Amino acid sequence: MPRILYGVSPIGLGHATRAVSVGTLLAESGADVRFVSGSVAADCLRSYGFNVDDAVSEPVLEVDSGEMKNATSWYFRYWVGYRRTKKLVARIIDDWKPDIVVGDEEFSSVALALERGIPHALIADELELEFARTWLARMVERRVSGWYSDLQRRVSLLIIPEEGGDSGNRRYVGPIVRPATRSRTEILEGLRIPQDSRLILVSLSGTGIGSHLIEGATEALHSISGSVLMIVGNRGTRVSGARIFDLGMVQDGQNFVAAADVVVSTAGKSTIDEAAAFGTPIIAIPIRNHSEQLRNASALGYSPDDPSRLPELIASKIGTRQKNVRADGAVKTAELIRSLVTP
Repeated sequence: MPRILYGVSPIGLGHATRAVSVGTLLAESGADVRFVSGSVAADCLRSYGFNVDDAVSEPVLEVDSGEMKNATSWYFRYWVGYRRTKKLVARIIDDWKPDIVVGDEEFSSVALALERGIPHALIADELELEFARTWLARMVERRVSGWYSDLQRRVSLLIIPEEGGDSGNRRYVGPIVRPATRSRTEILEGLRIPQDSRLILVSLSGTGIGSHLIEGATEALHSISGSVLMIVGNRGTRVSGARIFDLGMVQDGQNFVAAADVVVSTAGKSTIDEAAAFGTPIIAIPIRNHSEQLRNASALGYSPDDPSRLPELIASKIGTRQKNVRADGAVKTAELIRSLVTP
């Protein structure tokens, strides 16, 4: 039974939900999987019954009214957290002696595996850093980017959850998505919502980022006949009102994405991939200055200026469900990780 230490970035919940899919398959194959993460991501992983060490410190992005701010400060706080995390994870590796180390954009575990000669894999979709807007932030970012590019070149496997052609140590596996475990009928029945309702879902990050989208979704609720508004991932003050269901943090967010008639979210990759996997129309409005989200949203035709257009965008998307997209990235990723163990 191989021991797999699996580091997971605690920024948001996208990395944790990917890790749930892959970790479940690894455990089912007989591996002893132990996670290291932090904050709400650690809570999410524990809720699935995994062994989790709360050891990863990564700062939440500073976002105000849908705009990322103070990239220089964020990089500094990230580096301080990385150094602390690396010390804690080093103790876990030395005590537990894993056969394989995996990091989903959690870099200390992979860096330690490189130093100790342990087979390892890095899972990442954000391969370039472009958050800086000031000269000081750009100077800091250049140094961090150089370190990150070097890490990508040196890892045994760089697993990318997108479509693409493999080359060198890069393996493209496509979207990694949790399967739906509850039907739309079950979800609506549980909340006593009429089955013929038009379900508008606002899916916020595990850090609560994206709350600025609620206002536009609420306007759409009042103008679309038979609609209800459901909010998941809200860590702030609960929203109340007729036909509004604010569920706060939920374990099985993918079920609500699958059940919705339209999803409104920031442009995080995991929610976009879930919507595509279930054929649910999505309006993905990026955080301004967040390079990854800007790229994701641009591919779908959205920009940071779109919150004011939410009522019309939601009305245009309801009833446009698409064919499900095959998402077997978790299976491919688990196979690649298992291949690191020498028979």
